[in-house]
Amino acid sequence: MAKPVNTRQTLLLKIRNQHDDAAWQDFIQFYRPYIYRVVQNLRNINANDREDIIQEVMLIAWKKLPDFDYNPSKGRFRSWLCTVAQRTAYAFWNKRNKGEFFEGAENSEQLQNGINPEIENISQNEWEKHIADLAWENISTKFDSQVLEAFKRLASGEKGETVAAELNLSQNSVYVYKKRVLAALQKEITYLDDELN
Repeated sequence: MAKPVNTRQTLLLKIRNQHDDAAWQDFIQFYRPYIYRVVQNLRNINANDREDIIQEVMLIAWKKLPDFDYNPSKGRFRSWLCTVAQRTAYAFWNKRNKGEFFEGAENSEQLQNGINPEIENISQNEWEKHIADLAWENISTKFDSQVLEAFKRLASGEKGETVAAELNLSQNSVYVYKKRVLAALQKEITYLDDELN
């Protein structure tokens, strides 16, 4: 099982030092896909603007996290990051319409006072997808491509007999493969969620 370079708490402490390039690289590698997920689901944001918004979110994080005191009782870090991404995206959109640029997107004091429940729900949904994708990436190297193909096809609703015939396997084998991959995937999701949540 692939272990993250840092747990979330350790990484958040390390990136308080803006000059710890390795920690910031880990932060970007792990959280950029999550921020992208949040931004891509926002209305009125076109694909051409996403990269600018993501870069601005990373810049805001770089500026604000050295002074950011994480308090789990006020919300999860990913919710804070989701809020920053949403506000930055909306500010970017408003800039296109009103000429203002990223105004108000980085008020960390306001963001640390608590997270809006709607943003918490969005954050949770996107986090679950992010963790599932990361878990799939981690376990997919441990299985033969035919095993993974059987799993994906069964998981998408294809009948076992069809999958077995097309992959030249017994029907029992495709179900055993599905069970093995599902167990590994669930274990990795649990592990990642415990380590990074």
